[in-house]
Amino acid sequence: MAATTTATDPDVVVRMFFDALASGSTAAAADLVSGDVWWANIGLPTVRGKRAVVGAIAAMHRSVRFGVRTHHLAVSAPADPTDPRSPHVVLTERTDSLGIGRFRCDFWVCGRLEVRDGLVCGWQDYFSTADIARGAVRGLVGMIPGRRVGR
Repeated sequence: MAATTTATDPDVVVRMFFDALASGSTAAAADLVSGDVWWANIGLPTVRGKRAVVGAIAAMHRSVRFGVRTHHLAVSAPADPTDPRSPHVVLTERTDSLGIGRFRCDFWVCGRLEVRDGLVCGWQDYFSTADIARGAVRGLVGMIPGRRVGR
């Protein structure tokens, strides 16, 4: 008998969440986060609560195009299997893209998302500022007419 997946499976929730972000749908992303969600990008302040996180996502969607290519995704068991409120942790290795006009910056990201009751309740991304700088240089060179930069 084949296993079935549902929209509450942590891996499915995370994929749907990133699909919503990449499509520019703030509303679809908002539907996939809990009221007590938090979002942390290492080196930046943590954003807490659905209103603040959705506001940050909306600001991102107004400012830049977001793209994501997931390379690896791994789901753990709940931190405490005896506690039904304990979230599953989903680890991602991705290449994220931020674009403005013809400019596009691609960079590596490792993300840790927590999923509880079919909703993202925590999200922390780790990345290298040096890799972002390299992505920005590649993006700028790629804007020169006649120049193609490998991605």
